[in-house]
Amino acid sequence: MNELFAEIVALLRDVTGEDAEWMAGIQPATTLDGDLMLESVELTALSAALQRRYGPGVDLAGYVAGLDIDQIIGLTVGEVAEYVAAHGIRAGEVVG
Repeated sequence: MNELFAEIVALLRDVTGEDAEWMAGIQPATTLDGDLMLESVELTALSAALQRRYGPGVDLAGYVAGLDIDQIIGLTVGEVAEYVAAHGIRAGEVVG
């Protein structure tokens, strides 16, 4: 899971354009909304990047659409990693 978490943090950096120092501060409990202030465009870009990397079963945008507002606000990077682990293709079969 640590490798998966690190990959997701790297994808977050790619979609936000932030620097390595920003990336170093991200922990599993870091929230996408409150801590990272991810905008909807960035969330959509992250969802697309996750699908390219981990397969079509990883539809983060669709997952988030099914959450209530409190769940969206509280969504953490660790929870995204758990979602990807549960819905993505197995390690070693990674796309791209």
